[in-house]
Amino acid sequence: MRAKLNVGPYPRGGDSYTVSATGVGDNQTSGGSLKIIADTENWDNSVGLNNPGQSGDPASPHYRDLFEIWSRGKYFPIFYSRGKVESVTEASQMLTPRSASTAAAQGR
Repeated sequence: MRAKLNVGPYPRGGDSYTVSATGVGDNQTSGGSLKIIADTENWDNSVGLNNPGQSGDPASPHYRDLFEIWSRGKYFPIFYSRGKVESVTEASQMLTPRSASTAAAQGR
């Protein structure tokens, strides 16, 4: 289980006085794990970094997919317009609330 949950380590320099404050030492011990740089003139030019990935599920391919680029201080695009978001969407779910009469009929 430990190996499944383990994402690092990966050396990441810096300290509390660097742009991406990381604590002290070769491995980050404190500091932010999410950063977004928003371009308010063209939202689709925004970028971000996030550690370790987009999923909290260790079985997902997105559990640790952002860790290496985060550790190198690299950014990924953050899209806002419908067309750009749809161009990178790999799955979607439609959540539809039950009607009150259906919930009442099922005793909920």
